[in-house]
Amino acid sequence: LGVFGHDRTHNPEFTLMEAYAGYWDYCDMMVFMENLLETLALKILGSTKVTYSYFKNINGENEEVEIDFKAPWKRLSMKQSIFDYSGIDVDSLSNEEIKQALLEKTKLSAEEVKNSSRGILISLLFDELVSSKLIQPHHIMDHPIETTPLCKLHRNPLLAKEGLVERFESYVVGKELCNAYSELNDPLLQRELFERQQRMKEKENHSLDEDFLEALCQGMPTSGGIGIGIDRLVM
Repeated sequence: LGVFGHDRTHNPEFTLMEAYAGYWDYCDMMVFMENLLETLALKILGSTKVTYSYFKNINGENEEVEIDFKAPWKRLSMKQSIFDYSGIDVDSLSNEEIKQALLEKTKLSAEEVKNSSRGILISLLFDELVSSKLIQPHHIMDHPIETTPLCKLHRNPLLAKEGLVERFESYVVGKELCNAYSELNDPLLQRELFERQQRMKEKENHSLDEDFLEALCQGMPTSGGIGIGIDRLVM
């Protein structure tokens, strides 16, 4: 659940399928996800196109939309999706300017954004201004490191320096269907991220997992991991 905890879109009772694959990364998992859903649609419904009857339009009324699960799906970085769907270029804004944009364009309060890091501010922009607009299947990739402590830094040195990680979430009709990433297998960086998370004193954080860190020290291959919300997929 990242740093945001439980909310109306993340509840602990979801039925979840998790899968891991050695020598895969988040790019492989994107292909896995879109091929899986394309295959399911074809086998169950005989078509990649599905009519969804409960999409709420701008007036809050239910409206039928046709979703096409045919692979490949659209891929956007989180920052690019913010620009494409809200017109905000976060790279051109300071942290204070992003906070001001959040206060002007969303219902978030000053209290909710005042102590947020840049990565969290970018994630809030996406959650508030973009996610509900992702009707057709999208992979939203390259998230800020603050949103997940178990993900590998981006392979692009410039994006890694910026604090972006190899994570994606897949969205359909404005809902997140899965969370996936290239698994972090650097024990030193993992310890640093766990300790940083503990300092944040978020209620959902657990005590430092020394056994897990020791296992990483013994060696873990590059791996891809994914979690799919089965309830949302069925709906």
